[in-house]
Amino acid sequence: MRSPYEELGLAFGEARVPYLYGMDCAPALAGAIVDRLGDVDAILFAADSGVRGHADAVAAELARRVRVELVPVEAAERHKVLPVVQHLLETAVARGLTRRSAVVAMGGGTVGNIAGLAAALLFRGTRLVHLPTTPVAAFDATVSLKQGVNLSAGKNLVGTYFVPALIACDLAWLSTVPRHDMLTGLAEMVKNVLVAAPGLETKLIRAIDELTLDPQAALRALLEVGVEAKAPYVAADPREREGALIFEYGHTAGHAIEFVSGGEIRHGEAVAWGMLIAAEVARRRHGLATDDVAAHHRLVSLLDLPDAAARLDGLDRDAIRAVLAADNKRGYGPCAPGEVLMVLLDTIGRAVPGPAGGPPLVAVPIPAVMDAFETVAMNALEAV
Repeated sequence: MRSPYEELGLAFGEARVPYLYGMDCAPALAGAIVDRLGDVDAILFAADSGVRGHADAVAAELARRVRVELVPVEAAERHKVLPVVQHLLETAVARGLTRRSAVVAMGGGTVGNIAGLAAALLFRGTRLVHLPTTPVAAFDATVSLKQGVNLSAGKNLVGTYFVPALIACDLAWLSTVPRHDMLTGLAEMVKNVLVAAPGLETKLIRAIDELTLDPQAALRALLEVGVEAKAPYVAADPREREGALIFEYGHTAGHAIEFVSGGEIRHGEAVAWGMLIAAEVARRRHGLATDDVAAHHRLVSLLDLPDAAARLDGLDRDAIRAVLAADNKRGYGPCAPGEVLMVLLDTIGRAVPGPAGGPPLVAVPIPAVMDAFETVAMNALEAV
């Protein structure tokens, strides 16, 4: 009998993580979670409040075989903080979880990071299962060991690396994501094409075109774009401190935009703006060709972003500068006060190398980033 889901294996250095996926396979995935956890005695089920319909169904299936403690988590940027992590930890202990228990995170990247950090801390490490329900989580965030939350100075300034026991995704969960959120969430796939896999551009464009007509095929293709581009890098660099840092592309300015907006500008959209800003910085400072800058605009235009001025003009420029100054890549390479480390491209598919053979990060004066920000804010999607 054919399995209702497929399985691929992700490598993070020596660690191997199964990724189960399919369409309309949630009950089978729930059974697989319990089977693969083996001697699990209880599950702390951290579920995005916005997907309670999906989460309740999965929790009910899990509860047929193991005790489930369901904890709703608000997937807002303001909740991606240590007190929410502590709430999960206190709840886990209060409800009697043990070292044989597991944490299941169901939702987008925010919930995955909150619950992932809690799992890493609980009893100095408790088994973690990711159930991604957004394109960012399913196609990008779970193809990483990074678990982090925010501090008052900026995004992801505290966290760790933690290997999940399992990742499982019913692609039907993603088919309920509103089209706008789906498209902006695919900014990470545009990033993958630009920095690592230009050969996947046609596959990406075709998948976006098929989202309405054949969502099952489109979502499978998008998962493949995420994994095919990123998996070789995280296999060789599981802590993403060397070659895999290229996947920070667009995140330096993007994280600042997301953070200063208070999460009103969601992660995918913010990264899209961040990539255009990075392309403009590279054009001015590292000779990125006009055609390559135009390719950024062409691919980002597929995401149906709102008007740049309407989204970016109201952001506090001083606050953006402050977040850039506290960016969490500081220390990976030489970076003077008043500069920020960025991934930049010298051509599509190739990052500007870092100094002395170090990580692919370039120190850029913060005023130069802000000048590029203003250019994007004025004419982000106009012809280059």
